[in-house]
Amino acid sequence: MPTIRVSIRDLERLLGKKLFHEDVKKYLPFLKCEIETLESDLLEYEANHDRPDIFSAEGLARGLRPFMGLASKELRFKPSNVKGFAEYIPERPYVALAVVRDVSLDDEAVRQIMQLQEKLASTYGRDRRKASIGVYDLDKITPPIYYKLADPDNTFFIPLENFKEMSLRKALEETKQGQLYGHIIAEMKKYPVLADSTDQILSLAPIVNGETSKVDVRTRNILIDSTSIDKETAVNLVTIMALNIAERSSSGIIEVMEVLTQNGEKVISPKTEAQVLELDVNKVNELLGTRLGADEIAELLKYHYYEILGKDENSLKVKVPLFRLDVKSWVDVAEDVSISLGYHVLGAEADSLPPSTHPGRVHPIEAFSRKIRDVLIGMGYTEVSNYIMSNELTQLKRFGIKTGMYLVSNPKSERFTGLRVWLTPGLLDAVAENSSKQSVIKIFEVGDVVTPGKTEGEPVVERRLGVAISHEKSTLTDGLSLVASIFDLINVEYKFLKDVHVGFLEERFSSIYVNGEKIGFVGEIHPKILYELGIVNPVVVAEVSLSKLIKFIQQY
Repeated sequence: MPTIRVSIRDLERLLGKKLFHEDVKKYLPFLKCEIETLESDLLEYEANHDRPDIFSAEGLARGLRPFMGLASKELRFKPSNVKGFAEYIPERPYVALAVVRDVSLDDEAVRQIMQLQEKLASTYGRDRRKASIGVYDLDKITPPIYYKLADPDNTFFIPLENFKEMSLRKALEETKQGQLYGHIIAEMKKYPVLADSTDQILSLAPIVNGETSKVDVRTRNILIDSTSIDKETAVNLVTIMALNIAERSSSGIIEVMEVLTQNGEKVISPKTEAQVLELDVNKVNELLGTRLGADEIAELLKYHYYEILGKDENSLKVKVPLFRLDVKSWVDVAEDVSISLGYHVLGAEADSLPPSTHPGRVHPIEAFSRKIRDVLIGMGYTEVSNYIMSNELTQLKRFGIKTGMYLVSNPKSERFTGLRVWLTPGLLDAVAENSSKQSVIKIFEVGDVVTPGKTEGEPVVERRLGVAISHEKSTLTDGLSLVASIFDLINVEYKFLKDVHVGFLEERFSSIYVNGEKIGFVGEIHPKILYELGIVNPVVVAEVSLSKLIKFIQQY
């Protein structure tokens, strides 16, 4: 889950009220946030990945207001005079735009806007591969705005946080952002840019913005853009960004922009028409185990900015807040009812329970997993924890694997469409996320995977250990040495046999055998995959089935 850093003083300014640490501890759970750090002026919290509206101080303040008895900020939508035009770019066909007027910024406010931009791009934008988001000082721009292709060698601009002009291609090669995300557009003959009517380059999309139009403490009017492979995603990201930035606007004015595409299609953003849902009172009570009336449910929903359009004894019609991208059905609304009510109120406590028929104990696979974790931590490795849910691109297609995985019939997120079949893809994502922050990465994960069984419809759930090593000189030897050390510590005889596997380098992959049974592998990831993920250093991965290995260990 994304970790968000905010200033307590900045929150107080947005709320218009003194905020004590006790208040933070009391109210943040209502937004499903977990406090990581709370000291002096610093608050760090984990936000749910499906609540991008609270990825910055502005959205957090908005979420806290109803629970603290504070009035919400009034925002106004109006048509913008700023126009946008988009050339058709097959690799990234959509751009959405919006304007927020009359903002007041200081250094912390700018940091929050940048944080929101990065968190949106890394989560909903899938590290900018699916979508990116940008902000610009509108007063430094001469409209209209153009989204178009440009010659990478004959188009020049000053990239953000740089001081010299360079070509688009040089920006891809020499800037930090270019090195991290350049692979997204590197194969294109021309690069997508956002420019104004004077041909000032606002952004090399989705890589890096221009220095000449950057947002700073003097900015009063902000242009927002999102380029994407998906129209709805672009509009959603602009909506979240506009609504959050508008919390810092004295007028609360958000200008709705229209982008005219080459084929005549219009992209209008941000969203101004909210989703409307019907709520069955009996179904809500059945789901939550409560006996709430329609009036009580209506009052509880007001804490989450739902507008009640109509109600009777058995049902309610509610308008979902524009910033709540996570609300898909009445079940999500019912969850907000439960949060407002308080989880401690739900359910019934049994007066007495029947006596246990046998003493409880730790399951052998859990005890073994804990032992393996202790061994890896003792070797200086850091544990990561990924979701068991994943998707076909991450798990299969990226590696050229054709065997299937168990898929969700009607997924609500493209990120989570099925159950993972191995740990390696999640480890690689963790390496990609941290490779720019540290030169040596040693991580591991102990978790379950789900693979198709021998009989159709009978999945096999398997506990595995996955390890990834990445540094400038990492080789297969590092992985072999690590696996050997682990097996020696748990006193298990093993063999390495050369093998091949898609996604790994030939002659740099070995399978691991114990008593003639294959229980895992170790190998070097193919450079093509590393390039796609933006990983510079080589990566060695090992994966071992603990469910199989435990059979050869007596004490468990």
